[in-house]
Amino acid sequence: MTAVRRRALVVPMLLLCATTACTPPVPGEPVPAAGFRDEPQTSTAVQRSESPTPRDGAGIDPCSLLAPQDLAALGGPVGQPHPDQPVPGACTHQLTSGPDNVAGAGFYDPVPVVAQHQPRGVAVEVEGRSAWLYCELIDAHQTCTAATELGPDRSLLTMLSLQDASAADTTDHLFGLTTAALHKLPPA
Repeated sequence: MTAVRRRALVVPMLLLCATTACTPPVPGEPVPAAGFRDEPQTSTAVQRSESPTPRDGAGIDPCSLLAPQDLAALGGPVGQPHPDQPVPGACTHQLTSGPDNVAGAGFYDPVPVVAQHQPRGVAVEVEGRSAWLYCELIDAHQTCTAATELGPDRSLLTMLSLQDASAADTTDHLFGLTTAALHKLPPA
């Protein structure tokens, strides 16, 4: 390695060490990306006073769960939605943000069943509801799904697959899609 290349590597490392060594600690509790929480909140100021509003997906077209404005931060949809993709009861939307980028929502198996099929996922919470979050890198696409409890026999499935994206960025967007879809479901 030449002295110039070595210096080019060492100088940024020294700057990084110098700037982080003097940084004051940030107060508070770290929060996972996208508001997904994998442990209960302990702050008394944020405790829930009641159960989440029951939601019912009966008679709802899965393709209506994500509107173009919900997908705008991802470049927006392109073409027509694809019902029953990737599973029956779900609907995907191709996105303009990259080749094979896809977002989707629909209805699926109960959260405990999803957790059995995706053992590497994590239990999270979405607006006071139990959910199961799973991410996997597939052919340069960060692909994440969330199954959010609607009742004992079904869940709201949301999914997002983005090329060259991090898991944190993908889950951040997925949380937004999940809450948008939840809000489109009428109270049970």
